[in-house]
Amino acid sequence: MLSFSLSLYPPLPSPLTGAIEVHHISAGHFFQLKCSDYDDAEDQTTVTWSRGGNQTLNMTSGVEVRGEVLWFLPTHTSHNGHYTCESKYPTGSWEMKFVLSVDPGPCPVPAENRTVSQGMSEVVFCRQQDVLGLDPTAHIRWFKDCSPVDKHGETIIEEDCPKRLRLVNATESHAGVYTCLVEFSLQGRNYTATHSTQLKVNKEKVLLKPQVTYPRKETITVEPGSRVELVCSAFLGVGEGTESESFMFWTVDGRHTDHIEQLNVTKTTILPRSSGVYGRSTLSIYEVRPEFLNVNISCIAWNALGRDIGFLWLQPANHSGFYTCLCLCLAFSMVILGVAMCCLFKVDLVLAYRRLHPLVSKKRAPDGKLYDAYVSYVHGDGLSRAEMFALQVLPEVLERRYGYTLFVSGRDDLPGEAIHDVTSETMRRSRRLIIILSAQSASPLHPKMDPEDQLPLHQSPQDRPSYDQQIGLYDALIQNGLRVVLVEIDGKVDYTSLPKSLHYIRRKQGALRWRRPSSGKSSSTAHPNGHFWKCLRYHMPFNIELY
Repeated sequence: MLSFSLSLYPPLPSPLTGAIEVHHISAGHFFQLKCSDYDDAEDQTTVTWSRGGNQTLNMTSGVEVRGEVLWFLPTHTSHNGHYTCESKYPTGSWEMKFVLSVDPGPCPVPAENRTVSQGMSEVVFCRQQDVLGLDPTAHIRWFKDCSPVDKHGETIIEEDCPKRLRLVNATESHAGVYTCLVEFSLQGRNYTATHSTQLKVNKEKVLLKPQVTYPRKETITVEPGSRVELVCSAFLGVGEGTESESFMFWTVDGRHTDHIEQLNVTKTTILPRSSGVYGRSTLSIYEVRPEFLNVNISCIAWNALGRDIGFLWLQPANHSGFYTCLCLCLAFSMVILGVAMCCLFKVDLVLAYRRLHPLVSKKRAPDGKLYDAYVSYVHGDGLSRAEMFALQVLPEVLERRYGYTLFVSGRDDLPGEAIHDVTSETMRRSRRLIIILSAQSASPLHPKMDPEDQLPLHQSPQDRPSYDQQIGLYDALIQNGLRVVLVEIDGKVDYTSLPKSLHYIRRKQGALRWRRPSSGKSSSTAHPNGHFWKCLRYHMPFNIELY
């Protein structure tokens, strides 16, 4: 098997000559010599190899020059001797000398020496990266003292990345020469390469300085008044007697735990492992008091060589973030609930505000209006539903119960007045325009109405309702000075035959719907019209004198 060892002789006197490398190798294996240089490879011009002074390598069998590398395919005893590599650069040259000693014996010569303390773990590397780069499928076998290594036990483990042997809990039996044999293929031919390591086991007891592995500098969040257990782990040393010569203890703000109540330290647990002896200690705090918060709590591991300290701090849990998030969630929920309540009970809230407003506010200046609302409807030859509602129901509630002032078309007109002038002037002095619509407002005879309610209507362009509605709608839509309230009574109103301005108002703000009470109800304001009157009062102007 091939193996080599490297030693450096003192540099030659010449400034252009490097050191001399001596390699002890075994015959029959692949080997490489690399020309070392002191400058970048890109500045190099030529590399020249020679043997024994001026002898060229062309006459040497089994040796090939490939760039700056000398390849032995494979080595044999005839390759013993001196080799020289000369690298020429634009600024000068560099010369490197090698001495090869080829051993014909069956066992490879160790290339390096390593020493491990008894009880410790060690790694032996297969230093053949160049060969593994030539053939990634190369196969590796391990030998110890020329015999295959038994890797089935728990003390010697083969690892692939990188190629190495791990010796666990070294003993005297692990001493010897370890060799990795690499079998690979190059340009259709099979070769072998080796690397050997001489391993010695030191029988003397080794004591290492302890080291706390956890905690180092830790901060732990705790709840004041709760129970806490703190754990400390430490490396205590190597070999027999480490347990008796090492110990662990705790301090709190510089005071030993033996002198502090509410504290208890469990006995240190020793954990022997292949790499040494480890200890584990637990500090129990029965009740986290204020004197234990934000102070140094130290775990100390000690042996004859020294000590190591790990630090940790206890800090009270900060719930401000939780409470802030909780308050924000509650506030957001209250806002959503408030918006929902306002949407659902908007009418009731506005009416309640109007009742309370006079108690906290001064009376407002008069706005020059005479009427709270101008009531318009379609006149007929008989008492239609719209006319009955305008003349009887509406005044009964808004005027008599709630005190509003209404001008009802057909009721409050004075004989002999100029209709057009009076209507226009009256609307300008009104705060609202209430337009009452029914199914009769669109067609004289509705097939779905009761025969007793099918009353003829006069809807000529000269009718007062058509005129006052036109005046009111013009003022509401063009001059933006009058708000319109649409009231639908007893069923759905067909707007296809009504003015487009009513279509627009209906789409924009909707309409209130009143239903005639069923038989047996003594009042026109009874259920289901209670909500209707609230909505109508909501749309009516706020007159502080009424509340």
